[in-house]
Amino acid sequence: MLQKNASAVPFTSAETSNSVFESLTAAGPIIKGTVTDVSGSPLPGATVLAKGTKIAVLTDFDGKFSIEMPTNSDRLVISYVGMETKEIGISNTNPVIVLNEAGQNLKEVVVTTGYEKTSKRTFTGAISKISGSELKVDGVVDVSRMIEGKAAGVTVQNVTGSFGSTPKITVRGSSSIFGDTKPLWVIDGVVQEDIINVSFADLASGNSATLLSSAVAGLNANDIQSIEILKDASATSIYGSRSLNGVVVVTTKQGRRDSPLKVTYSVENTVRTVPSYTQYDILNSQESMSIFQEMRTKGYLNQSSSITARFSGVYGILAKEVNRYNESNGQYGVRNEQPYINEFLQKYELANTDWFKVLFRPSITQNHSLSFSGGGKNNTFYGSLGYYTDPGWTLADNVKQLSSNLKGTFFINDRLNITLSTLASIRDQEAPGTYESKNDAVFGKITRDFDINPFNYVLSTSRTLRPYDENGNYEYYQNNWAPMNILKELKNNTMGIKVNDIRFQADIDYKINKNLTYNFTGSARYANTSREHKIYEDSNVVGAYNAGVGATLNTQIQKDNVFLYQNPNDLTAPKISVLPNGGFLRKYTNDMTSYNVRNSITYRNTLNDKHELEGFFGTEFRSVDRNNDNFTAAGIQYEKGLSAFIDPKLIEKLVNEGNSYYDFGAERERTVGFFGKVGYTYDRRYTGSITGRYDGSNRQGDTGSSRWLPTYTLSGKWNIKEENFMKNVESVNTLALRASYGLTATAGPATNSLAIYRSFITNRFNTGDRENAINISDLQNADLTWEKQFETNIGFDLGLFRNRVQVTTDVYSRKAFDLIDYVITSGVGGQSVKQGNNADMETKGIEFGFTTQNIAAKDFKWSTTLNLSVYDQKITKLANRPAVFDLIASNGGNTVGHPRNSLYSYQFTGLNPEGLPTFKLQDGAENNITEANFQDTNNVMKYLKYEGSVEPNKSIGLANTFTYKNWSLYVFIVGSGGNKIRLNPVYNNVYTDQTVFTKEFANRWINPGDEQYTNVPVIADQLLNRNYGANNLQIAYNTYNFSDERIASGDFVRLKNISLGWEFPSDFKRKLGVSTFTLKGSAVNPWLIYSDKKLNGQDPEFRNTGGVAFPITAQYTFAINISF
Repeated sequence: MLQKNASAVPFTSAETSNSVFESLTAAGPIIKGTVTDVSGSPLPGATVLAKGTKIAVLTDFDGKFSIEMPTNSDRLVISYVGMETKEIGISNTNPVIVLNEAGQNLKEVVVTTGYEKTSKRTFTGAISKISGSELKVDGVVDVSRMIEGKAAGVTVQNVTGSFGSTPKITVRGSSSIFGDTKPLWVIDGVVQEDIINVSFADLASGNSATLLSSAVAGLNANDIQSIEILKDASATSIYGSRSLNGVVVVTTKQGRRDSPLKVTYSVENTVRTVPSYTQYDILNSQESMSIFQEMRTKGYLNQSSSITARFSGVYGILAKEVNRYNESNGQYGVRNEQPYINEFLQKYELANTDWFKVLFRPSITQNHSLSFSGGGKNNTFYGSLGYYTDPGWTLADNVKQLSSNLKGTFFINDRLNITLSTLASIRDQEAPGTYESKNDAVFGKITRDFDINPFNYVLSTSRTLRPYDENGNYEYYQNNWAPMNILKELKNNTMGIKVNDIRFQADIDYKINKNLTYNFTGSARYANTSREHKIYEDSNVVGAYNAGVGATLNTQIQKDNVFLYQNPNDLTAPKISVLPNGGFLRKYTNDMTSYNVRNSITYRNTLNDKHELEGFFGTEFRSVDRNNDNFTAAGIQYEKGLSAFIDPKLIEKLVNEGNSYYDFGAERERTVGFFGKVGYTYDRRYTGSITGRYDGSNRQGDTGSSRWLPTYTLSGKWNIKEENFMKNVESVNTLALRASYGLTATAGPATNSLAIYRSFITNRFNTGDRENAINISDLQNADLTWEKQFETNIGFDLGLFRNRVQVTTDVYSRKAFDLIDYVITSGVGGQSVKQGNNADMETKGIEFGFTTQNIAAKDFKWSTTLNLSVYDQKITKLANRPAVFDLIASNGGNTVGHPRNSLYSYQFTGLNPEGLPTFKLQDGAENNITEANFQDTNNVMKYLKYEGSVEPNKSIGLANTFTYKNWSLYVFIVGSGGNKIRLNPVYNNVYTDQTVFTKEFANRWINPGDEQYTNVPVIADQLLNRNYGANNLQIAYNTYNFSDERIASGDFVRLKNISLGWEFPSDFKRKLGVSTFTLKGSAVNPWLIYSDKKLNGQDPEFRNTGGVAFPITAQYTFAINISF
């Protein structure tokens, strides 16, 4: 750190070879050198002092210095804010001096934007910097999950914990209504493109594509030197038309010059806890059986209906046993007499199956990382290899991933250096076989065929059912009219995911002169993914496609089964199977190829020690190609050498339903940009900066004003600490004000700069009448342009007591405009809705960062970091008229006057005397039951109730670090709030004996008059379903699921991470010949400190949508880190 008298020393710049005190001391040799940090990055503005004198200089932006030594001094003292002071002799005339980090202040010194490195002192933007050591969370693999709570203004929602799925990340509340709001990820100066485009809303869908949504799933966290999150227009504007949602800049590690080989190995062994029914409000088997008995008295679960039901459990098993005749002993499986029936049912009543223990396992994941680094006089190198293996938290999932990173820098001469790097990863993953979810806007529900997600299965399957019978054999119940056993199904219905990703990059820096540097950055990346959904012959899916015909002939099932084929020319003909042999193979392939080329010139100069000039200009070209295809192959005989038995009726069935068995798509994106930045600092006190960029893209309209976009930022900074009246205030080390105003943008979700035509085959009653056709998917919008935003930011930085107390505050206002909207048109051209730049939105917020070194004794240290943020958002202009279902579903919808993705509800007005729920609906009356219209778009705000946004607008992160001698303790708490959550839909007009009931049902309406004491609807009997109509009553119960009675607060506080580490003593490490040897135990997500009691165990972040989605869970890690 700086010496006490350092502020009183009148420094010269590095370009001036002599000190201003030269005349006071006899001159000696001129010493030239470079000052860097441990990663080899230069440290601009470091103090180089001739020991015992007042002769000192500052390093230039490349960390270089030149000092003329006096004859009475032969040692240099080098100091830098946030670094340990170092003293060296002058025997080496060209030393490379490496300073080690001292405390937590290094991150405040140099800022990396991905395009350039600049001094924190002159940087005018809002940024949060996280060092690699602060970022790392043992047991967590995806880097995107590690930033939660560690940067003010950045919100992370773990809507799913599945590997490869990204959390919902927003910076300052995001600024697009219908478009992508994920921040831009940049690794070593190059944008990391998404392999596939998964919309923000779809991240919580549970569809298999979400497993490919993380842009950094293949990045090894041990390779990261630091992360900078750029938040305001001044910080992000250099990215121009891709800067609207913030930028996350990742800098990876590199070697050091003149350093011996250093080898580091780390291993993390992590065990995840198996969930427990004690966390959820689910009835046990005895309580469930009592409800089944009530259902029997109401006309359900009789033997005939149980046999032909689409879904049946205990009573379906009973019906089959009563009718199963054993010819060998002349008896039925169960005698059709009440005592025997009661005895049979009792074993299921007492089963109380713990499906969590059946389907989940406390398996141990391993994360190995091996790295080597070092450097010679004219080169540095860094390489790493990472291997992650997860045998699976459930019986249905597992992951293996191999990642590598190679980076070498070659210093050709004093002017030229070249860096070559490669990032690569290979992933092999398995997940539950998954079909895509579907919205049913008529009845108001979201469905997924053949969902076997283990977590969703546990929370939706009665504990009366059993995985095995008394003889240890699989016990079957009925799903989709076919035999089902979840253990068998998980083996016969699988999803395999493969990802191959490689990126090459070259960086060239050429120093034209001492003030002017040329930089070239070029990269090429190729990523290929495949998802293979294999459905074997013994699966329930194949069973459903054959249920009711052939060996399982049942005319009622044959009539009801939607998976059978109905001859359209003879609707009276019996349905037939289109899958008499084999199973299915559903395959999805995505590949992405991207190129990025950037040329830039940087100018830096200091005149008369008072005028610092900075200029940065360049061009950039970007090319991204994405291809995708998918197909469904039927009749694959997995057990007979993969031979295919194809029934032509299957193709006919698909065509009749308007589906396709093969799809192909391609996306071509080209962008060119011209950018520049000019900065000026006077006397280290006043800084002004102008940044501009001019982008063009083929995604926008073909008019010049639409396709080309200028973005810009004006910003300034006042370093008050450098004022004369503050220089002698030793308690204040940093005091600065920042301000910026600028225009940023992003490409919206619309792609109809030209008309989009899609070919298809017409859906005719007779296949012979079908014909090729072209559909106008989107009308041309020649004026389609970028989504844009004006942003104003005012910031304040304060450092006290040798920067042991640091405070950063930012206040901002965002006005987004030209956002994509769905505009109602006259219908000319065949469409009533057209995408266009029509919507506006405003966001205002405040961020607060607070870091303290509370105790800094010799053996004991304690530091605290606190991040707080809150924002307010509202849509100010929107032509889109969303349907009711869009507004009440768990992802929320958009209306004027409220934040994006806001949640609405039907207004529940109580139960009627029959126990049915009533609502205030379109007509204003408050006793409506079945009249809800989920597709209504007219004046829906008159009867829907605004609840709040589904996205939290408040977040907090609190970290405390304690070190005592060789011990370290880290405690990290996160929280967020201001959002609302739709409770899981558990109510229906008809239940089955597979249904799992929550404890809410214990308070259900049973007798007339109960409506005075409870809001839980009746279990409707067959009479009610007949009187109101089963479909109408289904709407009524789904209306209840989407009512204000089924809303909870999303506020929560969680102990995110706690870890205890121990470093072996130096003497012991010396004997072993190692430099670092650390043992660490940690827990992630061990305690949900607070959440709304109405959630009843439902995680406030996770959206239980089935498919491939799994929640985050408590996990415990033991890690070893050793360096040679």
